Amino acid sequence: MPQRIGYLTGVFDLFHVGHLDVLEQAKQQCDRLVVGILTDDWAEDAWGARPFVPIVERAQIVGQLRCVDEVVVVDGVAEPDWLIGALGVETVFAAGGTDGVLGPDEFDGIPAGLVSELAPGRGSRSQILRAAIDQRQSRSSVA
Repeated sequence: MPQRIGYLTGVFDLFHVGHLDVLEQAKQQCDRLVVGILTDDWAEDAWGARPFVPIVERAQIVGQLRCVDEVVVVDGVAEPDWLIGALGVETVFAAGGTDGVLGPDEFDGIPAGLVSELAPGRGSRSQILRAAIDQRQSRSSVA
């Protein structure tokens, strides 16, 4: 019997329980979960700041989770031909409301029937962590 393959894209910077929640939700809805980790350059273009954790480390962290079967590095929303043809994806998961995970409105070009929205993960705190780190860095540079 063929495996049902799902795909979720995110930056996954400053990994937290909200990220874990959406990854586990996605895995519950498919047999094989492929996770696209967005590049540092993509994050900088989209957010105006580079991730604190480099792409190689973010990919390693996510790849070690039991709910993740494969990690691919991507530079934006993946092309439908690649997702469907090369990866065999049947469901593209979206999680608006969880930091750094693409929401349903960010999947231009992906057929609507392929996109499944997940509930936001609990305790999404990347922005709070980022602000605290920025504040600490600015205080130490003044001293």
